[in-house]
Amino acid sequence: MKPSIFNDVIGPVMRGPSSSHTAASHRIGALIRDICPPENGKVLVEFDRKGSLATTYEGQGSAMGLICGLLGVSILDPAVVRYRELAKESGLNIQFVITDFKASHPNTYKIQVENAKQEQFRFIAISTGGGMFELNRINEFEVSLRGDYFETLICYNSISLEEIQKHLLQLKSEISHSEIELCTQGESNFLINIKSRESLLEQVNHLTGDPQNLTWIRQTNPVLPILSGVKEELPFSSISEMIMLADQNGCDLAELAIMYESTRAGINSQKVISLMRDIVLLTKNAIHEGLAGTIYSDRILGHQSHLILEAERKERIFKNPVNTIIAYVSALMETKSSMGIIVAAPTAGSAGLLGGAIFGIAEGFTDDIELITRAFLAAGLIGVFIADKYTFAAEEGGCQVECGAGSAMAAAGLVQFMGGTAREAVDAASMALQNLLGLVCDPVADRVEAPCLGKNILGAMNALSSSNMRLSGFDPLIPLDEVIDAMKSVGDSLPSSLCCTGCGGLARTPTALKLHEKLKMCH
Repeated sequence: MKPSIFNDVIGPVMRGPSSSHTAASHRIGALIRDICPPENGKVLVEFDRKGSLATTYEGQGSAMGLICGLLGVSILDPAVVRYRELAKESGLNIQFVITDFKASHPNTYKIQVENAKQEQFRFIAISTGGGMFELNRINEFEVSLRGDYFETLICYNSISLEEIQKHLLQLKSEISHSEIELCTQGESNFLINIKSRESLLEQVNHLTGDPQNLTWIRQTNPVLPILSGVKEELPFSSISEMIMLADQNGCDLAELAIMYESTRAGINSQKVISLMRDIVLLTKNAIHEGLAGTIYSDRILGHQSHLILEAERKERIFKNPVNTIIAYVSALMETKSSMGIIVAAPTAGSAGLLGGAIFGIAEGFTDDIELITRAFLAAGLIGVFIADKYTFAAEEGGCQVECGAGSAMAAAGLVQFMGGTAREAVDAASMALQNLLGLVCDPVADRVEAPCLGKNILGAMNALSSSNMRLSGFDPLIPLDEVIDAMKSVGDSLPSSLCCTGCGGLARTPTALKLHEKLKMCH
């Protein structure tokens, strides 16, 4: 399934330092909870020593997100910061250990759960970037649960292939579904996975009855805002197809985004606009919250976002829209770092960039929320092509896939805001991304603050210059799809020490190491 603007790019709406750590782990925990609620039970979480989570799971919120997801605590609940206390209050005994199980992905969770009923389940899941994830193993069964369906799971033990085929035929004839998958383990153990856009648990329970070899039935509920399973063909599947459609019909990038997402999600265009308007208003509120001042003990940088505009008022610096962008980017990052509600766009680590750039330019120009909403939609569509061809996970590709991707999105959004064409918006995105290839991810003291703040501001400035250059007629030279391919090749060449592990770059400077030790002593 092609990426969704709201699932994969603009979102999640969340609290916490990192989308790939906090939001993804929360979603993983929520799905596991549906299968095996862990209250008054035991949970063992293993991280591969050579992966990114081994060094960052505490500082970047993986433990917090997972525990709260397991306990059914919303990612928007301010109580998430009490995650260790919540675990104790729920009788949850959870351990995090670092082992050598040779994970295939740097963001791999290996989880064992034993609940109060002595039910035992084993899971493997990965965070794929920007809050997206995949639960790819339940016990010994290979599966693919991404939180974008109702998933009904039916496990059979010691049953023949002939019998399981009969059950499959009955299910296919009696229920409506998006797809049914059969997972096998050995010759006689089977897991039927029904993916649907509505809950089927009651109907499946009625159909299966209580046969002798039925081990368990569970349903996981969707955790993503947009459900998959729509069969209608998308209006375009590549950048070249999209540009051709734009040229033929005179569509701007926002109109193409609405067309794409309404088809992808199975919702009307007004619903798409409404969903994005909500996100825009949340972003605006997060800017105001950051500028007003935020307090949070477990952070490196204090409240600074007000300083640039104060310096402008005192005429210590020249008055310039750039100052407003710096203030707004900083405000969003401060809201994130103080556990306020933010929108990951495309990630929490780059959450200041898109909103700061668009609102910074809009300030003093217009307060038309619809224009800003359309700019966000255009930006989201650029992110769809990046997500489809590569990733937003810095653990795989460095900060070029977070602040680099965010800068490309913001550049397209600014062109849309200024009335540019779809082709101009795509070209501006290409120019912005070209400028940030190779950007490394080296967060200081495992906190998503420094040098993340500076990179967000850099990305916003780059977006502004790229949009201005393209609207003035500059030649992007390399098409966006080729730039995304180049970004992937660069990311594949980056050492893991520069991919959000805290093992290289600024994270290993003497000052950073001292800060890390100081923060550890505070816990």
